[in-house]
Amino acid sequence: MRILALTHGLWLGGAQIATLELLELLKDKVELKVLTCDRANEEFTSRITSMGIPVHRAHCKLEAGYPVIGVNSAQSLIQWADVAWITDVEYPTARLVKNVKNIPVIAHLHSYALICPRWDSLYGRGEVCLKKCSPWRIIRCRQGHRSMLFKVGALSIGMAGMFATLDIAKGPYKYMKWVKLLNMVLESIDGYIPVSNTLWDIHVRHVPELGGKPYAVVYNPVIEPLKYVKPNPNEPYGNYIFYASGPNPVKGPHILLDAWSTVSKQFKDLKLYMVGCKDSWVEKYAKRLSLNNIVFVDKLPSRNYYHTMYKARAVVMPSIWPEAFGRIPVEANRLGVPAVVTDQGGLKEIVEDGVTGYLSKPRSEELASKIMKVLEKSFNREAIIQESYIKVDPGKQVEKMLNLVAK
Repeated sequence: MRILALTHGLWLGGAQIATLELLELLKDKVELKVLTCDRANEEFTSRITSMGIPVHRAHCKLEAGYPVIGVNSAQSLIQWADVAWITDVEYPTARLVKNVKNIPVIAHLHSYALICPRWDSLYGRGEVCLKKCSPWRIIRCRQGHRSMLFKVGALSIGMAGMFATLDIAKGPYKYMKWVKLLNMVLESIDGYIPVSNTLWDIHVRHVPELGGKPYAVVYNPVIEPLKYVKPNPNEPYGNYIFYASGPNPVKGPHILLDAWSTVSKQFKDLKLYMVGCKDSWVEKYAKRLSLNNIVFVDKLPSRNYYHTMYKARAVVMPSIWPEAFGRIPVEANRLGVPAVVTDQGGLKEIVEDGVTGYLSKPRSEELASKIMKVLEKSFNREAIIQESYIKVDPGKQVEKMLNLVAK
């Protein structure tokens, strides 16, 4: 089978790491070629070529905020392929592929980008709303997003007011562009690979037409940590908690800081590491609360990142919106580290409550209770690692993907 992977590669985020992992697991099972943007991240493309997979570059543009990979110079690649695989949010590219050759196109779903033109602000950073998109919904979600940024000190009241006015004008415009794009996408994509059951359920509730399409839920394989750390079952845990989701309010760093005011009183020698939050509003918020024993650091190189995670007493991911998957807690579990996460979206599918960590509501009081619970329990590294492979088995995930493609 010949698979052409369409991947913009413009940034190196969780979806791109998952793509690299899948390419590595697929390369000995099928024939692969990659078509990416001419401005793709060099680390991303070099890692693909190091696997022996041919990488071809093409001009890219944005359409309604989605990357579109040009195919004029890549028609021979499409003619070569049996299947085209959209690895992230390159959805409009499907139509261009079909114009060259009517091959099956499958699309990975790592986020909510397909079901809302302002997917970065979906739900206004709040609870799951199972309603279709509308102009008013876009405006409301954006305003909810601005309101949250203002409340946590990440946006001034003047800027929040200015953006609120712009959102009223932009909402209907973005909605009309999105509707046109969605109709084209639905006609061009033949199957879907959501990274969690929750993600697919939310997609179908927003766009019922997706319910009739073939799909397979394929969890991200999460083999990246093992490139840098070989877990020792007897390695003792360190005396710190590890947060690695950055300053985005959707990840709930402010909830963690509110919880930390309680946790730090009970565990006075315990530290909290917050990666990617140095010199951000998160650090200012911590100072406003007069919190101690917090280490704010910039984004860490992969080796340092995984070794710091490996030694942590626990990893915390206090997201306040429905996570599509939740890569960080699986990374922690791969290294034998328990994870405390909120029960939002796909997180509840990948963390076994009381076994590989704890689930919490996105409230600071309950989060503090679950963090203290994980500190008081004696976890076994080897047991966590074994359970993580029961929850997310890389080999089985790849087989599910290939079974969908074969259909």
